[in-house]
Amino acid sequence: MTDPRDVRENLPELERQVFTAVRQGPLLSVSEVTDRLAADGRALAYTTVMTVLTRLWQKGYLDRQQEGRSYLYEALPEDDIRRELGGRAVREALAKFGTPALTGFVRTLSPEQRALVATLLREQDDPESEDQP
Repeated sequence: MTDPRDVRENLPELERQVFTAVRQGPLLSVSEVTDRLAADGRALAYTTVMTVLTRLWQKGYLDRQQEGRSYLYEALPEDDIRRELGGRAVREALAKFGTPALTGFVRTLSPEQRALVATLLREQDDPESEDQP
């Protein structure tokens, strides 16, 4: 089941605007993102945009690849972002609360969700099973 909420809803306004600009194109440089924002009436300093892009990358919203001395950024697909954010939340809960957090989480799962977890665990143990129907 895919969460219909927009992945941008938890971002602060400035990060949301920068993320929206990045989503409009494939790989974009900091300058290109800065130009897109200016064209939309949001003039920001290059260094501000660079900082926000780095934060979005660290949070798991963007992918980046190095080209020369700079980076090109692109938005990750929403399901990848949800996977990263959800995984991070679970890892943080486990680090803070340990096994009881995992037990509490598993007890709240529906039968369909438990079946999915079982499938994912089998695939993790046997990577070849991912290729089977």
